[in-house]
Amino acid sequence: MNPRVIESVQGKVFLEALSTGAHLPWIFETLSRVLGKPVGEVDMVRTEEGRPCFPGLGMDVNWSHSRKVCVLAYSFDCKVGVDLEFHRPRSLQIAKRFYAAEENEWLFGAANAFTEAEQLREFYRLWCRKEALFKCAGGAFLGGTLSMNLLTSSTKNISLFDLQGPFEAPHACCLATSSRADSAL
Repeated sequence: MNPRVIESVQGKVFLEALSTGAHLPWIFETLSRVLGKPVGEVDMVRTEEGRPCFPGLGMDVNWSHSRKVCVLAYSFDCKVGVDLEFHRPRSLQIAKRFYAAEENEWLFGAANAFTEAEQLREFYRLWCRKEALFKCAGGAFLGGTLSMNLLTSSTKNISLFDLQGPFEAPHACCLATSSRADSAL
């Protein structure tokens, strides 16, 4: 499978997806193929926040999995964060409690009059933006990224890309990119 290439302001990002439950071996196989040398768990460390990284590879790597599907983002140019969520019934009270006031007005206000399905779709689109931004930039999620207004597709030197995967089930996917020096919120 050829990776999907996203050109961001910060650089080129490659995306690949796999439908399986065993995502970590596939990630190592993919990185080994891309780099032309073996990559394994010994190459991976976790930051204090728990973000996996590969300091000796000269690239940034991030992934997300939902319903046995894994999406992998990697770049030699910039820092990346990716999130994938298949829709499932969920209490929209999460948005009412944690999302920014502008996002709540947009989701629940009379101006849009979203159906319940449309509200769920937009809830997940915003959720994936928040997760991808957090994975890319770090910082605090609860009270930080979660409460940021992400109705626009960029924030503080970080670009957000809403992506559509080749999956039949309703889902949301977002890629966040930043230059390696500008990744802090």
